[in-house]
Amino acid sequence: MDIVSITLTIIALISSSWLFYNTPPFIIGFNQWIKNKKRRDENPETIDPPDDYQPKISIIVPVKNEQNVIERLLNALVNLDYPQKEILLVEDGSTDKTPKICQEWAKKHTSLIKCLHNSTSNGKPTAINFAAKEATGEIIAVYDADTILEPATLKKIIPHFKDPDVAAVQGELRTVNPDESLITRLSVLNDFVVNIQQLGKDKLNIFVPLLGTNQYIRCNVLEEVGYWDSEALSEDTEISVRLVKRGYKVKYVPGSAGVEAPAKLRVFLHQRMKWLRGYTQAVVKHKDMLSTLNRKTLDAYLTLIFPIMLILGLVGYVGALYGIVQVHEVIPILQIIGIALLALNLLAPAMFISTNAKNAIYIPLFYLDWILLALVSFYVHIRALLGKPQKWTKTPKSGHVTIPIEEKLRKH
Repeated sequence: MDIVSITLTIIALISSSWLFYNTPPFIIGFNQWIKNKKRRDENPETIDPPDDYQPKISIIVPVKNEQNVIERLLNALVNLDYPQKEILLVEDGSTDKTPKICQEWAKKHTSLIKCLHNSTSNGKPTAINFAAKEATGEIIAVYDADTILEPATLKKIIPHFKDPDVAAVQGELRTVNPDESLITRLSVLNDFVVNIQQLGKDKLNIFVPLLGTNQYIRCNVLEEVGYWDSEALSEDTEISVRLVKRGYKVKYVPGSAGVEAPAKLRVFLHQRMKWLRGYTQAVVKHKDMLSTLNRKTLDAYLTLIFPIMLILGLVGYVGALYGIVQVHEVIPILQIIGIALLALNLLAPAMFISTNAKNAIYIPLFYLDWILLALVSFYVHIRALLGKPQKWTKTPKSGHVTIPIEEKLRKH
């Protein structure tokens, strides 16, 4: 029994405990995913009956150098099948043709689109806060410029606000350029895992984080919690924590929107660095959750330590393999934990294959994605410990779509 074995045992125990905790929501979410798919397959043309609950919606779109994608979104927003809406475009220091495009659309639709100029360009949180204070709707919707919407998107989302306990709604996001590169394939796997997790969390009524675009929040709730944190790297995650701390409910609605995934490794890594550091930033800011724990705040805390668990999980996985192979040189419990950890790590790939046997060829990407994210998480947290700042960075968009939009929005 040496120090290495003891350390690996502790890490493997922590990793497996975290995975055990997250397994029930994942299984419940997958079961819900199967039900949703079966329902869509049996009734692909089903149209929900008209709903008389139609509060005014203020749609906020922050734009900065979005000339490749903004017209596609504006066309979708204008054609949304919803009567009471306003569109607030927040120009945030573009150096391309984005301002001109937005102004042309605003002139063409004067009663619907309003162009705002944020004199202080300091990232998305500042831009959407600027627009939110100009909004006149009862509910605020936020879309990134690359978001792809169906005409019926709002009719699917807004009825959930009839429940007075619902403060916010997050719509599902799907990658629309899966075949552009190996890197975009990683995003497809991430879509699958996030969708399953969100469905499970929604079913269990625990912490459902907002995801940045295709998100909706009551205006009065937004005013109460103090808008988005302009210093947050992941403003969507941070405001989600404030909502859960105040006891508000966030719903998750499947099948709503498509987004473009980064196709280049450098852009992908920068995006993940921001997300992972943002999670840790939020958990540090809201460490007081531990003093008033309940089901939702506990789940929020355990969700936000995901970047740390990425690192510990990879070390624990290596330790598990070591424990299984080195039968006579390690603590017996490490072997037991190791087998359990290996089994838990096969759960997501097994579910992915069960949806389509052809998906088996992508299983190595699950582990590539995990290793890559763990290394990125290790890097950003070493930088944090050294006091290196992490700035909010914009993810550039090309407007690339590799399969028909309608097919992607309805797939699965």
